[in-house]
Amino acid sequence: MTQIRIYYECLEQAQHYIRPIVEKSASSRSEIVLVKRPRYPHQLPEGSIYAIQSLTTPDILITGIINNKEYPLVIIEFTEAVTTEDHELQRTYGAVSAYLSGCYYIKVSGQKASTRQHGGAEYNPYSTPKILIERLSYEGYIIADWKTHQGAESLLLRNAEFPGCPPQIQLLDDAIVSAVSCFLKSPSTWYEDALRFLKKTPAYKTFREIVDKSSGAGELLDNWKIRQSNKTDRNRLRFFVNRNSIAAKINRFSHAMDPDRGILIFLSFIFSSTHRVYGIYALVRQRSLQGPISSLSTLKTRLSAALKKDANGIPIWFTRELMKAADKAKTLNDEINIQHIWEKHRDKISENKVVSTLAFFLDGIFLNYNGIRLVWDRRKLLGDTNGDFHNLLKSYFGFANNTPPAGIEEVLSGVDEDEVTYAITHRVLIPNKFRIVSVSYPGSQGSGAILPNREEGRAQPREYPDIIALPPKRINQFDVLLNESKGIFNETQLYEAIQKLERYKSNSNYVNAVNELLISVKVIDPRDAVRNILIGVAFGTDKNSKTTWNPGTVDFIFRIVQRSQWSIGIFNQTLRDLIPQISGDTAFPKVYKIGSKSVKNKNQSTLFV
Repeated sequence: MTQIRIYYECLEQAQHYIRPIVEKSASSRSEIVLVKRPRYPHQLPEGSIYAIQSLTTPDILITGIINNKEYPLVIIEFTEAVTTEDHELQRTYGAVSAYLSGCYYIKVSGQKASTRQHGGAEYNPYSTPKILIERLSYEGYIIADWKTHQGAESLLLRNAEFPGCPPQIQLLDDAIVSAVSCFLKSPSTWYEDALRFLKKTPAYKTFREIVDKSSGAGELLDNWKIRQSNKTDRNRLRFFVNRNSIAAKINRFSHAMDPDRGILIFLSFIFSSTHRVYGIYALVRQRSLQGPISSLSTLKTRLSAALKKDANGIPIWFTRELMKAADKAKTLNDEINIQHIWEKHRDKISENKVVSTLAFFLDGIFLNYNGIRLVWDRRKLLGDTNGDFHNLLKSYFGFANNTPPAGIEEVLSGVDEDEVTYAITHRVLIPNKFRIVSVSYPGSQGSGAILPNREEGRAQPREYPDIIALPPKRINQFDVLLNESKGIFNETQLYEAIQKLERYKSNSNYVNAVNELLISVKVIDPRDAVRNILIGVAFGTDKNSKTTWNPGTVDFIFRIVQRSQWSIGIFNQTLRDLIPQISGDTAFPKVYKIGSKSVKNKNQSTLFV
């Protein structure tokens, strides 16, 4: 019997959106199983699935298993981000993984407008598949268009029953069906067969018409050159394009170097055959490290300050080596080869996302746009100075190696945050006709971004309560319900969650921010005003144990006991009247996890742990 695995992060998307599509093409002799995405790549055996999970973290990864070999079929990403150049280029990890492993990459996204001003440059998302076709002859990058509300382009349409999912998208259906059905017929030629099948469908033909009319790599470089010529302040320039090189600014090493890490991977993957690719570590920053750098001494001082700010993003050894390399410079724009540093720390490169991106995808890094240039031979690090970059990546990390699958075991105990959020949404709120404004499953931020500090503008962090819901009917006692979910009971985590939620009751900035959100997503009239907000927390326990925990001022507590049962304690009478059933079965679908005996091969190379 063949097996189709759906590795997932969000249970709702996997069970209710992707699985029904897979079932259309899977035969009665095929077993379909849902597998929680492994937390760490080293839980997987050496090979293509490991390589994919180490480079990217797919929302969904569909694989096929036959004759004890596992083949990647489809990588899927759901994104609700506003379309900007940074957002689009940042999210190319999945496409790189798909190309190297020979499978589809499907991005489920809409051309959603922002309700607020943002600083991102405009970008046509269909240019990315155009560029991949032009430069690599890769036709497996597919955009499944997540439609927006007519007349409200900032709002994505939702599946009526499953708020974390889009409505049906025909191209997504066709792509998954073609991949799975062709794999079951011929595992060795499934990709070519599936693409031939897909090209005959009306949805794909429409998609390709849009792609073929979009701008390609040449236009992208020309656009960056124009910006380069128009920008007087070089410290604020994102891309530097010369005849033989491309460089992109690295704003920070912290926060996993996002979004710059994804952008650099895209540049390297697309342009390495024609250009040298560099990063530019910014030592002049808008909110700190201000002032130009015009001397070597200033650069060294600024480098030390920048590395201290970014200390949580890179290992100590790398910080020390950068400072030592800078100390060797004789002039501000000196060039220093640091190949020996990478060779010295070769066994540590893969332990850090930032370091591995720099080492394997770049030819060097500038310390500020006008500063020292550190260079090395990345192809030599991958095994062959004269080798083809893509083939070196494929071989070094095992993308083309289809191995026996990792052992799996059914999940029989415990719950995670995703499952807790799923349970309260589908066992309490939706059955009682609450209107879900936004549900933010882990790894998926939903549409409910709250910005409570207007004076900070774009600099402020967005807040995403796990659930934002309206009561089933207009009542005077409360206007909106907010929930924060956790996994297994942890008093410290719940205390912090309640502290966050209490601000929505006591701080007028937060109340006003909720009001603005509800108006912007058109669920309340602009003349209305949010007055009363109910708050609650949700979590799981492994056993029906008592605790002295004081939940404070919450209006409800949702709890899952031993995975199978849920109950809700309600401390607000109006809410209690709206939820007559206060306990029941969780009725989770059967899901699996990577077995505890699956361990990493010590010889495995990983991109990002």
